[in-house]
Amino acid sequence: MTGFVLFGGILFILLVTIVWAALRAGEDTGTVLVPAERRDAAIEALRDLELDYQTRKITSEEYELTRSGLERTALLARDEEEMIRMGSGPSNNCGSCGAMLGEGSSFCHLCGAMRDIGVSQVP
Repeated sequence: MTGFVLFGGILFILLVTIVWAALRAGEDTGTVLVPAERRDAAIEALRDLELDYQTRKITSEEYELTRSGLERTALLARDEEEMIRMGSGPSNNCGSCGAMLGEGSSFCHLCGAMRDIGVSQVP
């Protein structure tokens, strides 16, 4: 009887460890990509998307929607990288991820953080 209890306890600990490791693997590490890395990642995703579309793994509606978002991400990252390279740097950066914010935008297009306007917010 003691053997069954011991075996059950070890099995329980093993399962909890496996589930915990699986949940940790999906966590966001908070790593922020620089513009060149975001551009390259978007281009790679576009290549994968094209392959999926050519092999009929996705519908044309899914393809068009996803492609337009990835193209926009790649172009924004390219423009931000060019501004940084020219030395002017983006004048409006997200305080959370560092992405360039559009004129008049209230939220970051990448991470969704609210624009910091220099006024402390009361919770």
